Amino acid sequence: MNVESKCIKHSFIVVNKLLNYMEQGQNREQQEKCGGVNDTDAYISQMSQFELSAYRIAKGHLGTSFNLRKSNGFLKWMNKK
Repeated sequence: MNVESKCIKHSFIVVNKLLNYMEQGQNREQQEKCGGVNDTDAYISQMSQFELSAYRIAKGHLGTSFNLRKSNGFLKWMNKK
């Protein structure tokens, strides 16, 4: 692995850890407001590792413009529910 690949891999790991930390804080706040698990938490908890990685990348790249509730996967999941 060359130096550039190692840097990219390290950056990806750092971003994933940061997103995990941010999600945990947001989930706690949402649960306190709602009094329990909401639809988005239930959807995220049933995601495969591949889907979860894609979700984290999308959330990281798009930032506040990303809305899980408007995503195709979430809408399909809600229709099946």
